[in-house]
Amino acid sequence: MLRTALCDLLKIETPIIQAPMGGAATGKLAAAASNAGALGSIAALRLSADALRQEIEVAAERTNGPFAVNHGISQLDEDAFQATLDARPAVISFALGDPGHLVARAHEIGAVVIQQVVTVRAAVEAAERGADVIIAQGAEAGGNTGAISTLELVPLVVDAVAPIPVVAAGGFADGRGIAAALALGAQGVNIGTRFLASVEAEIAQGWKEMIVASGPGDVMKLNAWNAIYPPAPGEYATVPTVIRTPFAERVQAAWQAGTLDIEEMRREVAAAAAAGRLYELVAMSGQSVGLIDAILPVDEIIRHMTAVAANALRSAAAAVVQA
Repeated sequence: MLRTALCDLLKIETPIIQAPMGGAATGKLAAAASNAGALGSIAALRLSADALRQEIEVAAERTNGPFAVNHGISQLDEDAFQATLDARPAVISFALGDPGHLVARAHEIGAVVIQQVVTVRAAVEAAERGADVIIAQGAEAGGNTGAISTLELVPLVVDAVAPIPVVAAGGFADGRGIAAALALGAQGVNIGTRFLASVEAEIAQGWKEMIVASGPGDVMKLNAWNAIYPPAPGEYATVPTVIRTPFAERVQAAWQAGTLDIEEMRREVAAAAAAGRLYELVAMSGQSVGLIDAILPVDEIIRHMTAVAANALRSAAAAVVQA
């Protein structure tokens, strides 16, 4: 069993947060993670207020545990955020921008506030805003990520914002990674790609199978994506990490050559999304794909990761000897 101060703050059993992946972190997935003792998350990104209310209701009906509702600041929908406040979730999390006064509004309804960052300066800013927990997301993560490696970013953020608890993100898919994160000073881990390849994830089966079949060399940074979905500004700027596909390699090469036809790319993406096959073009996934070899239920994933992490920490402790 693993337990850190993060568990006490979030009222969870194990120091794991299921990442709020846009388009994939639904109420069903969040409830499965919360029922397994972790903190489940619902992604509000690109959801209308009504659609978000439905996802929150699904989670509330399926779990008695706490869960988070996440908002991307760069594409914040005020109506959807108000719907979140009205629902009064235990946790509200933010990413992709400075939350500013939103932290105070979340605190007013009694929510714990989590802020995800990709730089140390953004972490310090989040601490000044009043964030209760800070997620330091390294470049190994899937989806929208920064440029600093997890191994470097996490201890830097831990030192910069102490005593605020820090959660590590980017490259975690098994218990050994959790043990490593705790050794870096983090109080827990934020995990995305591993939960995409779960039974409960409501994404295309083909996307899940791509994750299982891929290795760490099969992912790439897709700068071209920012041509149609501009990144957040300043310290929150990111570049998507995706599984290599013919489309991703083609548009990335065109972007590098300065010949990218943005309107044509936008049309291709829209058509694929309408047909439910966007993952065939752009499959957001992190470097941890190399550690994932099966599609499993969320509770099995969490149980196994926790057990392996505990064993890894015991093994590491054995290296400490009396001088």
